Amino acid sequence: MFKNISDFFLRIADWKTFGAALCVYMVFGGYIMPHGLATLQQMNGKKTEVLDLQFSYTPEKAHAILSEYTDQSRDYAARFELIADGLYPISYTFLFLIMMAWLFRSLSAYGVNARYLHMLPFVVMTADYSENTGIITMLSSYPNFSDTVVRISSVFTSIKWTLLAVEGIIILTGLGMIIYYRVSGRKTA
Repeated sequence: MFKNISDFFLRIADWKTFGAALCVYMVFGGYIMPHGLATLQQMNGKKTEVLDLQFSYTPEKAHAILSEYTDQSRDYAARFELIADGLYPISYTFLFLIMMAWLFRSLSAYGVNARYLHMLPFVVMTADYSENTGIITMLSSYPNFSDTVVRISSVFTSIKWTLLAVEGIIILTGLGMIIYYRVSGRKTA
């Protein structure tokens, strides 16, 4: 099944699919997510931090951040986390899957074999959903959430951000390799 999913993304990765994925991502990243944060800050009457955008956090930091929220804004944040931030990982996962599949399919013509590397975004999405589950638990049970929930959620937050950086490095390296191969006139394998 894993191979079938991998092959599916390798097959559909092209300009059209990339363009569609980029448009969907831009709606989320450029409008929905910033609008959600702005609404949360407006409800709190001040600039408000969110746990999703931290690299990591301790139980003390999570309590400090969530103590700045009103009861109404905590309810809003939990619903936003469940709905909008439930769909957002799908949008960026699809975008990164398409970019990486397209990139590595192109590199395979030069003999570069990165077999399943383009599937890495699924790991990021899993970490993001695990993080979201912890954050929703904290928001819903504030102030009575356990330190264990915070620590586990923070680990998934750190995994998410680390792997997103790794994806970025992989994509930039792959693009650099394609440019090098094309400029140097290297023949395809």
